Amino acid sequence: MGSAIAIGPLMLAVDRGLAVLCVAVFLGLTALAGRFHFPRVSAVATSATVVGLVTARIGYVATHWASYADAPLSILAVWQGGFSAITGLAGAAATLVIRLGRTRALAIGWAALTVAGGLWFALQALIPPVTYGPFPYHLALTTTSGAPLPLDRFRGRPFVVNLWATWCGPCRRELPMLDTAASRNGKVPILLADQGEASATVTGFLTREGIGASNVALDRERRLSLALEVAGYPATAFVAADGTIVQLQLGELSRAALADGIDMARKHR
Repeated sequence: MGSAIAIGPLMLAVDRGLAVLCVAVFLGLTALAGRFHFPRVSAVATSATVVGLVTARIGYVATHWASYADAPLSILAVWQGGFSAITGLAGAAATLVIRLGRTRALAIGWAALTVAGGLWFALQALIPPVTYGPFPYHLALTTTSGAPLPLDRFRGRPFVVNLWATWCGPCRRELPMLDTAASRNGKVPILLADQGEASATVTGFLTREGIGASNVALDRERRLSLALEVAGYPATAFVAADGTIVQLQLGELSRAALADGIDMARKHR
C-alpha cells in the first residue's frame, strides 16, 4: 500500500520518481539538440536544471513557511521532498532566456522544457489516485509500560499514526519533530507506533533521545505493518474522522508534509 516504489531496502515516492524521469527527459532532449547544431542548448541544460530545482524548493517553502519557521534549517532537508513544479519550470525557463537570449536555441530549449513539464502534468493526471481503504481499528497495541492501547479509542476523529523502529535512520531523524508535534497538536492525535521491538529496547531509546513515551505505542507483532501492507519504515498514515486513510506517506516526513496530511484528514468528507 502507498504511492512509493520499493528498490531493495530503499523506497522512492512515486512523485519523486516521476520528477527524476522528467528531468532525464529534459536533459536527454537537450543533449540530442546539442548533437544537431544546437550545442548551446546542451551546454546550459544542467544549469537550467539546477536553477529549476532550487526555485522549485523555494516555491514550496514559501507556500509552507509556517511549517518551516520554527526550524529554518529543515529547509535544507530536501530528501524529505517538497518542491513546486510551477516555480521550478519558471526558474528553468528564465535561466534559458538569460543564457540563450532571443535565439533559435532558446526555442529548442523551451520546447524540451515544455515536453518535460507536459510529461510531468500528464503523468500526474493519468496515474489513478491510491485507495488506502479503512483504518484497522480492531487492532490493539500496548503502551511502553505494557498497558493495552486499543486503536478503537481514536474512532470518530482525525488522527495520525507513524510506524517506526529504533534501528531505522530516517525514523530517528523525524521522531523528535513528530514527538513535538504530537505534544502540541491536541486536536489531532499523533501515535508513534514502534514495530516489532521489545519494550526495553524502545524505552531505552526514548530515554537516550529525550523523547516522551506518552505518544508512543508498541506493536510487537507488527500488525499495523501487515494491515497497511507496509514493508519499510518510516510510514505515516493520516486517518479521517470516518476511518478513511486519506494518505499513507512512505519515507521520512517533513513538517510541511505532516501539516498537509493533517489538513487533508481534517477536511475529508
